[in-house]
Amino acid sequence: MHRTKWAAVAVAVIALGAAGCSTGDAGTGTSASPPSPRPKGTGPLTKEVVRTDLDTAAADAGAPATVPEYAGVNEDAEAGSLRSCGVGFKGVGTETATVDVARYDAVVRELRERDWQLAQEPEKRKDKSGAIYSAHELLKQRGWTMVAEYMDQGDGVITLLAYDDACMKKIDANADPVG
Repeated sequence: MHRTKWAAVAVAVIALGAAGCSTGDAGTGTSASPPSPRPKGTGPLTKEVVRTDLDTAAADAGAPATVPEYAGVNEDAEAGSLRSCGVGFKGVGTETATVDVARYDAVVRELRERDWQLAQEPEKRKDKSGAIYSAHELLKQRGWTMVAEYMDQGDGVITLLAYDDACMKKIDANADPVG
């Protein structure tokens, strides 16, 4: 994806109130999670179903649980705001449980098992030594768009931001989480 599109993603994140959230202690996310509460390919996706998909995909991949303050950013959003259209997840690695690109790839595989489909080619950026320091993927499912991101900062961070496309368009006809 081009820099301008990722800049647009950053703007969407800020617009949804996700920027500047605390990276407080995250749980280990190692407990087994219940499966998504709906059969594959049926019914509308509600925020609750999407929230469950994000949380269970991360837990099943062994990623840390979401930072509570980050997950709640959209849940307390004012009705009719762009933030009210989204669901967020942020798993932050710790010294004892780091998050790497392999863990991120496992989270994306788990999301794909929950019917999230790649909407465009994944992007992975490498440093001079060939190590991946950043990964981005765009996934879609039944009227929702998700931006999945890995950043090799600190002990690693996985961020998942999902947006209800119809809600975004209803509030702002020009709204698009990926530019």
